[in-house]
Parts: sequence; C-alpha cells; structure tokens
Amino acid sequence: MSLVPVRRRVVQVALTALAAAATTLAVVPASASAQGADAYLPVNYTCSSTLRIKAQQMTTTQLQSTCRSLAGQDAYFHNVVKDTGQPVANDRNTSLEVVVFSSGSEYRRLAGYLYGANTGAGGQYMEGDPSAYGNQARFVTYRDDTASTFTIKNLNHEYTHYLDGRFDMYGDWTANTSTPTLWWIEGLAEYVSYGYLGKWNAWAGGVASQQTYALSTLFDTTQQNDQDRIYAWGYLAVYYMLENHPADVAKVLGHYRTGNWQAARTYLKQTIGTSYDADFRRWLLT
Repeated sequence: MSLVPVRRRVVQVALTALAAAATTLAVVPASASAQGADAYLPVNYTCSSTLRIKAQQMTTTQLQSTCRSLAGQDAYFHNVVKDTGQPVANDRNTSLEVVVFSSGSEYRRLAGYLYGANTGAGGQYMEGDPSAYGNQARFVTYRDDTASTFTIKNLNHEYTHYLDGRFDMYGDWTANTSTPTLWWIEGLAEYVSYGYLGKWNAWAGGVASQQTYALSTLFDTTQQNDQDRIYAWGYLAVYYMLENHPADVAKVLGHYRTGNWQAARTYLKQTIGTSYDADFRRWLLT
C-alpha cells in the first residue's frame, strides 16, 4: 500500500454524512483525576508498556484488535514524520490510556463526571502537562453505535494526536498553539488516520475542487475557524506539503520539536510565504 491513499474525484452525496461525523476536538489539557472510574469501567486491559484500555464493555477479541491497530499505527506514523524515534525533550507521557464507553449516550452521561471531558465532542484527547512526573495522557471516547461493526470513535485520529504530541510538538497544548499550528496538528491526525487505515477521505476530496483556500492562508488556521477548514483543509495542506515539499516539512518540524514556534511561523509565512499557492491550487484539481 502506498504511503497515502490516491486522490480521486468523489460524488457530492457522500459529503453530508461525512461532515456530520466529524466531531473530534483538538487536543486539550487533562483536567480530572479519574478517581472512582473503575466502578463504571470494569474492563482493564494492558496492550503494552505504553498502552492500556479501560472500558465499560469490550470482548477480548475487540481489545486485542484495538491493540493491534494502534501498535501498527506507530510505525506508520514514524515513517510519515521521519523522526528519530525519540520523544521531544521533557516529554514524560510514556503511556496512553484509552477509555472506551459503551455508547455515545454513556459517554455523555459519564465522561464529564469522571474525566472532565467535553461531552459534546466525538471523544477527547487529554494530554495534560507532558513534562510533569505522573501525568497520564488519556483518550476518552466511546463505541460508535452508528457503525455496523465494532468501531471506537475517532480512535486512530486521536492516537495520532498522542504520537504527534510526544514526538513532534514540544510542551503542552498551550505551548503548541501559541502560534497557528492547527493546520499541522489536525491535518496530520486526519492524514495519518486515513492513510494508515487505507481509506479515502471523501470529505477533503469534496472540498478540494472548490479551491476555497490558498495554502498560505491555511498556515493561519486556528480553533476559531470552521470544521471544514480545520479538518478537511488541514488534511489537504499536510498531504500537499508531505507529498511535494518534504524538506520544508522537516524544517518546520525541527522547530516544532524544540518549541521554537516563532521560527516555524517565520519559515511558513516568510520563507515559504505564497510561493506554493499556485501549485497547491493546481494540485487540488488533480
């Protein structure tokens, strides 16, 4: 399988359902001790020294397949970002806890109470302070009860946030977004999850033909922008840069990994600037 799925034209009918399904939020700090969660989440399963699952109800087969999916994604992620395999300095988020409620309604009932999660979202990655000893990175989510087979909502997208935060982005969420970096954070999560699963991103494919944004504009994306721009256009920006300008991506990531946010911003907005805008516009129609 190629590194990323092949772009192709899609029919408009697929877009409405996909847009409605895009309910993930950006990475936010952890805010709860989660004491007493075992009473509501009796399933505890250790995948590895870096990954464990807490769930209301999952079979052994479901637990094992989830572990395999995430373990396989590690190698895919590192191949995409071309890192050394070493975490950024002072990152002590050595493990991730995946919390899975049995349905969306159970997530809305309990996730805020137990973990302080945003129950209006399709799951939430809670990074906390990665430099703090004893900090626990956590993804709180639920079984997607609209899917025909067992599916954990946004599993691979949110796991990419964990890996990106550990290997690409120095410091916590506040530091990571001190300059506009959302094009990369959400774009990469979409790019890796779709590519790793071998799925076509029909949402992004549908908006690409509209040529709504210049690449240089997407480098300014923040949480104040809409979901199309954050997720679908973030995916397209990351896809284009990785495919066509990997040396520039390496340069930007070098700054992100050391927390030199302003240097990365200067590189994107001044060194690159608008020089790729025309080619990006052409690429969107290929």
